[in-house]
Amino acid sequence: MNSAVRTLVALQDVELKIASLQKQISETPTKTQILQAELDRSKREHETEVARSQELSKQRRALEGGVDMLRTKLSKLKDQQMAVKTNKEYTAILHELQAAEEQIRGEEDKILEIMEEHEGLEKSLKAAEKELRARCDAIQEEIRKHESSVPELEAEIVRMQQSRQELEARIEKDLLGTYRKIAGARKGIALAEAREELCTACHIRIRPQVYADLIQSDNIFTCDSCSRILFLRESL
Repeated sequence: MNSAVRTLVALQDVELKIASLQKQISETPTKTQILQAELDRSKREHETEVARSQELSKQRRALEGGVDMLRTKLSKLKDQQMAVKTNKEYTAILHELQAAEEQIRGEEDKILEIMEEHEGLEKSLKAAEKELRARCDAIQEEIRKHESSVPELEAEIVRMQQSRQELEARIEKDLLGTYRKIAGARKGIALAEAREELCTACHIRIRPQVYADLIQSDNIFTCDSCSRILFLRESL
């Protein structure tokens, strides 16, 4: 392989690595925001469940308080029932007793429903609290890794940029200009590996004679379709 092409391949590999590192750095704030949003959402969902549990406890206490008052009323009605002197008064108190007893049964049914829901919610909350703590720790650790990786990535970019300068200095000016022109038109990919008579960048077949010359000759060849400079990976 042409030594200049070999250097160009090394340059492209370095530049693609630099672009990849820069992309990682630029995406770090977004990734961090996504993770933080997930953490906040998990906390809000848990807080909603906790609030529901507290509300159920409040409802239960209110109902139990109401039942206690009804039982007091029921006791008084029974005392009154013993003191009435007419059938009309007796019947009226009896109706009140029946209504109070029915109301008590209804309130107690509501209390049982609340107790069942609250019991199930409390069990799920205990499991959820443990899971939430583990998830929060994992997300915070992931955020820390993303944020702490930036200085390392930046340092790696500096090293890569130095390598790029060294490689550029070894490439003839006109050829480097051609490389830059192709890279600018082809999303940073100026060179393409030729494999089994195909250009692996555009996937168009290379003319047999060109492919044969690429294998045997030290000249520089380009793809007829995408104009990228061709190289053979096994020749590097």
